[in-house]
Amino acid sequence: MTRLIHLADMHFGAEDPPLVDGLAEAITALEADVICAAGDFTQYGRQREFRAAAEFFARLAPPVIAAPGNHDTPYWDLYSRLFRPWGRFERLLGGTVEPHWRGGGNGLQTLATSRGLQARLDWSLGKVREAHAREAAQALSDVQGVRIVAGHHPLFAPGGQTGRARTRGATDATRILAEAQIDLVLSGHLHQAFALAFDRPDGGKSWHVGASTALSKRTRDEPAGFNVIDLDATGAQLKVHVATKDYTFVQISEQRLDFAPR
Repeated sequence: MTRLIHLADMHFGAEDPPLVDGLAEAITALEADVICAAGDFTQYGRQREFRAAAEFFARLAPPVIAAPGNHDTPYWDLYSRLFRPWGRFERLLGGTVEPHWRGGGNGLQTLATSRGLQARLDWSLGKVREAHAREAAQALSDVQGVRIVAGHHPLFAPGGQTGRARTRGATDATRILAEAQIDLVLSGHLHQAFALAFDRPDGGKSWHVGASTALSKRTRDEPAGFNVIDLDATGAQLKVHVATKDYTFVQISEQRLDFAPR
């Protein structure tokens, strides 16, 4: 069995400070093999916020595989948003996170869904290019175990492509990943834990799984939390953990996600 911890939307700079130690302690106790961090490590893309995220990840033993989110661009610096949107992410987090991982026969690849600037009013919304989806799928084509893709924005979400789930290119990307027999597609952004099955052409399932905010005070409709995903040969056990009033994290649900056949 391989254990993956899926978290997102840490929002250092707007975090609930007592939760930081609680999250680190909970992750350490779970003895995971890998951590998937699906974006929005900072609130405004400030250097001190990235340093706080880097310090947090440095406390953890498992490798951290990370894709940046829309909050990880310099919020107040339009020049950097246009020409170097991920400069601070790469410079200040680059030593503590990686874009891909292999372990136990399984593979995890990140997918770019965030943009510094866009030709629409809401720059926080996601966009995924078909070419990037194909590249992520191709990178996992030799993986015989569980194939996992992770990006910040959801591609297939509760309620469809409405509200904050209006990710451009999501329909084509979802189809491409299903055709490539991707088993798990992990995301954040919505501050919502969910698991939705998308039917693959081979008769199996691609599961799209969202995580709540891990640390932010902006919890929206559910408490801060993260997911534990235990991988096996034919599927996974998804366990949702949430924060309590005493700043610890407890498991509140468990769901079986079946992938096979391939």
